[in-house]
Amino acid sequence: MKQIVVLSGKGGTGKTTIAASFAVLASERHRIVVADCDVEASNMHILLKPVRLNERNVFKGSKVAVLDAEKCVNCGACEEVCRFGAISRRGSRRGMSMGGGGRRRGGA
Repeated sequence: MKQIVVLSGKGGTGKTTIAASFAVLASERHRIVVADCDVEASNMHILLKPVRLNERNVFKGSKVAVLDAEKCVNCGACEEVCRFGAISRRGSRRGMSMGGGGRRRGGA
């Protein structure tokens, strides 16, 4: 299976148009699956008029990160690389804790 991903942080750059063009070209020789993952304006269906499958899957996620104390060696590496500042050594009796208090990477 081959995958092509078209992404950009800026809107209006033609990502959907390019992805739809690739999809049309690929569909001439292969069975394809297209996923438009734009959370604000998924418009791929307007361009391609796809056959929709009515399949639903349950997604379960966690709102809060969980620290696995059995695997944590309290090295602090996760605190250093977490760009959200969500991991801290402060305020935890066991060493690392999840949920903030750490410094944000990149200055703030």
